[in-house]
Amino acid sequence: MKKGFTLVELLVALSIMALIMGASLTAFESTKKSARDGKRKADLESLRSALEIYRSDIGAYPANLNLLTPNYISGVPADPVPTQSYVYTPVCPTTCTTYTLCATLEIGSTGACSYVTKNP
Repeated sequence: MKKGFTLVELLVALSIMALIMGASLTAFESTKKSARDGKRKADLESLRSALEIYRSDIGAYPANLNLLTPNYISGVPADPVPTQSYVYTPVCPTTCTTYTLCATLEIGSTGACSYVTKNP
């Protein structure tokens, strides 16, 4: 009697390993999306803080985010996905008194600007 595995046993073992790897990769992708969403939220909070400090010093919000550097923030953060970007929309009839700052999240997103922060 020969000792060893049959072809069917090897195929079953390989199929089980492939299923486990597929499930792991799917879970890993979800974790990466969640981490990128967390970075987006932290970036927007950092920008919001810099905007409020700028307004406290100048009396109005800037017309664009580049005016925050280097005095209020070391650099304007970029979205973790190169094809997306943060959207800053100041309301400036004469002076910029309000703004909207938003990002598109990957998990639970209902479209563009699914995460919004703005001044009251």
